[in-house]
Amino acid sequence: MKVSKQDLDAILSCQLLRGIKEETALRILSLQGCKTCSVPSGEMIMSPEDTDHRVGFLLRGKATILTPGQSKSTLLRFLNKGEAFGVSRLFSDTPFVSFVRAKSECRVLLISEDALLSLMESDTAFLRRYLSFLSERIQYLNRKITYLCAGSAERKLALYLLSFGEDNVSLPLSLSALSELLDIGRASLYRAFSKLGEDGYIQKDGKVIRLLQREALNQAYQ
Repeated sequence: MKVSKQDLDAILSCQLLRGIKEETALRILSLQGCKTCSVPSGEMIMSPEDTDHRVGFLLRGKATILTPGQSKSTLLRFLNKGEAFGVSRLFSDTPFVSFVRAKSECRVLLISEDALLSLMESDTAFLRRYLSFLSERIQYLNRKITYLCAGSAERKLALYLLSFGEDNVSLPLSLSALSELLDIGRASLYRAFSKLGEDGYIQKDGKVIRLLQREALNQAYQ
């Protein structure tokens, strides 16, 4: 696979791939099943219908990962430049269970299972980063399950804020995106912020949330 300088720079700056040598990256990318491609906004990047076992990296743009439900899809998380997706389908015969959809025009790298295994065998630092990434994803999904099963909008928001483990939280998402992530309406999210503020648990200044009584908030909503 021929790789442009722009794509190669983006590949080497990806969270999981950062640190590997350029010649190693070019060797891996030359293996069968690896490719870069552009995906228009709104189009599917990866779905359960795909039969190839490959992991993806977002080189440019934004995307969403959704899990299909009986009545509607549930947003699992947003993908930004440099992030990986599709890792759950590797080294397993289980089909990929989620949808990855382009939220804007995206440039994507897809690496085959065999190529990824070769990289793991030749680069132990990459293997450690990969295992750390899997651990973080498990922790994230556990927190996500907690949000979705939390019940009220106030409890979902409280558990989300508590998950940062800090007294001062800088929201990494817009309020619209946060309402999607927590699976609540924007009006309900605004009311939840107001309720936690009126009860003296938090102080909101734009996207910066100060937890005034973190332990009390934890006891009230855990």
